[in-house]
This record gives sequence, C-alpha cells and structure tokens, in this order.
Amino acid sequence: MNQEKINFKTERDFGEIFNVSVKFLRQNFKLFFQSILFIAGPFVLISAVAGAFYQSHAIGLMSLTKLGQGNVFSRLKDQFGLPYFLFLLAGLVAGLIIVNTVYSFMINYNEKGHGGFTVNDVSKTVIKNLGNVISVFLVYTLFMILILVIIVGIVIGIISAAPALGVLLIFLLIIGLLILLPPIMWQLSAIYIVKMTEERGIFESFGRTRDVMRGNFWWTWVIIVCALIGVGLAGVIFALPQGIYQMVLMFSRLKGGADEVSISFLIVATLCTFCTTILYSVLYVVFGFHYFSLAEKKDGLGLLERINEIGTIPDNNVEQQY
Repeated sequence: MNQEKINFKTERDFGEIFNVSVKFLRQNFKLFFQSILFIAGPFVLISAVAGAFYQSHAIGLMSLTKLGQGNVFSRLKDQFGLPYFLFLLAGLVAGLIIVNTVYSFMINYNEKGHGGFTVNDVSKTVIKNLGNVISVFLVYTLFMILILVIIVGIVIGIISAAPALGVLLIFLLIIGLLILLPPIMWQLSAIYIVKMTEERGIFESFGRTRDVMRGNFWWTWVIIVCALIGVGLAGVIFALPQGIYQMVLMFSRLKGGADEVSISFLIVATLCTFCTTILYSVLYVVFGFHYFSLAEKKDGLGLLERINEIGTIPDNNVEQQY
C-alpha cells in the first residue's frame, strides 16, 4: 500500500522537525537500516573492532605492573600509539560513510518517493558523492586544525604573560564552546547535504548553511542539543554493558589481575560500539530535515511549487505530499 510522501521543502517548527524525522524513520525503517548496514555497516564493524582492541590495550595498561613503568613520554606513546591511530582512522572513515549513506538515502527518497528506490540506488548515490564528502572533510579538517592551533597559541601566550587573565580566558572559551559548538556541529554536517544536492563549492556550501541559519541561531542550538541528548540517552542502552564490563576489568587490573583481556570483552565492546555508531545515523536525519526547513524558510521554493500546482490535474499515481 502506498504511503504519503514526506515533502522536504516545508518550513517546520521545533516539534515538527522531530515528528517528521520519526515519521521518516518509521516509514522507511527497513530500507533505511538495510542501507546503513549493507553500505556503512562493514566500515562501522571495522571501526568497532579497532575500538575494541584499543580499549583492551588501554585496559591492559592499567595493571599495577605497568602503571609506574617508563617516563611520561613512553606512557603517552603506549596510550596513543598504533592501536589508537588505527581506531581513530577507522572511526573517521565509518563516520564519513554513515553521513554519506544517510544523506544519499534522503536524496533518493526526495527524488523517487517511498518505495521508489532500493539499497542499490542508495549505494550508487554514495559512490557518486564520495569525492564531495572526502573533499569537504579534508578542507574543513585542515581549516579547523589551523584555527585550533591559533587559539591554543593565543591562550598559551596569555597564560604565560598573565596567568589570572589566562584562567578567565579559558573559562570564557568553555562558555563560548557551549554556545557555538551545537550550531557549528550542525553546519559541518549540513554542508555535506548542500554539497551533494546543490552545485556549490566547498566554502560556498558552508556559506549556504550559515546563510539559512541567519536569524535562527538559537532555534538551531535548541534543536541540535535536544537531538544530541535524545540520541545520547538511547545510546547509553547499548553502551552500558560495555561500560560495566570495562569498569570490572579496570578494577581487576588495578588489583593486580591478569594482564590479558578476554575475548568476551572484545566481542561485547565490538557489538556495543557497532550498535551505538549505527544509532547515531538518526542524528543526521534530524540535521537534514532542519536544513531543508531553514532553506524553505529562506527561499520559499516549496511554497512556490505548491502555488504553481494549484489548478493542475493531479495524477492518481503520484503519492500525496504533506
């Protein structure tokens, strides 16, 4: 039975953003998570395995026989060595594939409607947009690293010259991050869907997200924070078994227990990390609908399309939009 097609080009308020996200996921639950599992799943699994081995390595360093060994640099090397690098790299790749898959799914839905496409269609869109996703990630990662280095340099310089002023500056930076980070997080996510759907350059795509958010900063802040809290609380359910198991192992190491981490922990950590990472794909659905809502509020293209459709003869084979 045909279901109504969700119209992306609609201005929505706070509750409607979450309602349409839930409706979208319910309507496409099977195909959506099939796409995530078949396309992004292998990369997420590799990331989860790498994370499990890194965590087992970190727990192994907690034993009494290793806590006091070596100088600070050797301990840092042990903590942030090759296992950590592999975990970080695998996590970045998995994250990019999830973003690409979610937005590719939304693009296919917007173009073809409910039931009008398959996992194979989504995979083709993912492959088509790999270059866009990678280029955006590389450019903005380098850009953010540069900004971070400048900020850290300024903070260190001020602390060296005036410690009291430096402490105040750090406090203000923390407050600033709490205010700016959620909207920036949304912008750095929405830039991918802009790049994938509109013919814009990388910096122009970022400018587009800033443009549609103008006048809606606090609106965006509230939506993103609520989405993060909601998905984060749901993620606790999957992360809890691993957290409990990890605490037990860490206390055992501190009391002089065996240095080897059991295979059961690796399995539990892999499964928990895999499920938690997959769950966070829901965030990008909310981010995507928020972008389309802000874009419609600014451009009004969806309203113009509906006005132009007034008086035309409806096609009974076309799904209704709301």
